[in-house]
Amino acid sequence: MKISGFTFIRNGCALGYPFVPSIRSLLPLCDEIIVNVPRSTDNTLANVKVIQDSKIRIVESEWDESNHVAGRALSHHTNLALDQCQGDWCVYIQGDEVLHEDSVPAMRAAMARELPNPAVEGLLVDYTHFYGSYWTCVYSFGWYYKEVRVVRRDANIRSVGDAQGFRTLTGQKVRVKNSDGRYFHYGFALEPSQMRAKKANLVRLYHKDHSSNTPAGRTKSFYDDDQKVKPFKGSHPAVMRELVANSHRTYHSRSPLIRFRRDYFWEDMALILKCCTGITLGVHKNYRLLK
Repeated sequence: MKISGFTFIRNGCALGYPFVPSIRSLLPLCDEIIVNVPRSTDNTLANVKVIQDSKIRIVESEWDESNHVAGRALSHHTNLALDQCQGDWCVYIQGDEVLHEDSVPAMRAAMARELPNPAVEGLLVDYTHFYGSYWTCVYSFGWYYKEVRVVRRDANIRSVGDAQGFRTLTGQKVRVKNSDGRYFHYGFALEPSQMRAKKANLVRLYHKDHSSNTPAGRTKSFYDDDQKVKPFKGSHPAVMRELVANSHRTYHSRSPLIRFRRDYFWEDMALILKCCTGITLGVHKNYRLLK
């Protein structure tokens, strides 16, 4: 069984993404790692080259400024990396995600177990989303806690939309099982100045007119004061521990039961229902989970 890793990263230094630890976190799992680096305006390419591991193959690509509707540039560049993979399984990771090394044996075992079963087109990983700091993680609805990050090498399976998930060429959801892999998402644990750069970058990727719809008064820190978070008491991936140790940023939230804000109201109602009854409503899944 051969395992390929794949990712793409552009202007990762300017955006403050931990893309070097992200790539390094795949090394214990994968036999090769394809890193697509579209033309950047910072030192992203140089930082990827510094990793200097024989498993890593860098692909340089052009960046099309006209392909910035609904985030489609993200899936396009993800697929450029996916097309270069030669493994039986292809493990995707984004530049602000890091695989925890403790879950590597379980992921490898899941891939070996499901390889002979063609009905399984992909595998899920579990997510921890950090918000505001490296020591606070979210627990509210509106965040994905499982997502497809392993797909079978198959020309019929493609990254779609803003590269959040995968579909078949006919638009069908990928059939998956759990891998027990653990991804840590650090995209909302950036410094406030980097969050500002990230927000501006996302606006350019999703909107032709590059305009921001962020309400006045909500842009100063880019972190809400009422996000539902809880203290993180586990261990960060080993490749992230130096970054974590050098950060002294803290985040405090009022964490109200109901936030009385229109954009969060139904999420809060669904969370209360789940806590009281165990019933989950309104959670979109980019996959079909097989038993």
